[in-house]
Amino acid sequence: MGEDSGVDLIHLVDGGSSVRLRVLGRHRPGATPYNDYLDAEAVVTSGFANGRLEMCLSPEDLDDWASALDELAAGRSIRWLHGTEIRIEIDRQLSVPVPIVTVKDDNESISSVRARLDMGPSWVDDLRKQYEQVRRAWPNEVVASPRSGSYWQ
Repeated sequence: MGEDSGVDLIHLVDGGSSVRLRVLGRHRPGATPYNDYLDAEAVVTSGFANGRLEMCLSPEDLDDWASALDELAAGRSIRWLHGTEIRIEIDRQLSVPVPIVTVKDDNESISSVRARLDMGPSWVDDLRKQYEQVRRAWPNEVVASPRSGSYWQ
């Protein structure tokens, strides 16, 4: 897929360093529960290391990201996802808190890249806008409803 395809769920840039999680599209289009899984890629760039990692996000992962954004807005650090972990710690040494983002791959490469990004005061609001764009682009389509009592009869 080209650089312009997809929608950013996370895009934080500070000079030559950046962390980007780009949602590329549905994992398996169709009417199954897997229709709501999304293919994505994480790209971390810094003066020291560059990395790219393919991922698959579940609807629950996106719900957890919304909760993580609430934690970040409250000034707390977060850990998001399993296997591939995105951790955002808040450095409060300056007057404006600065995120330190770590992307860790425990599944394939068993490596991690960490970047300190001086983003300014509205970086969490920017992340919320990016989250909302992803939700608009790929709303949940599969709704699992409980079976009626007469289903088994």
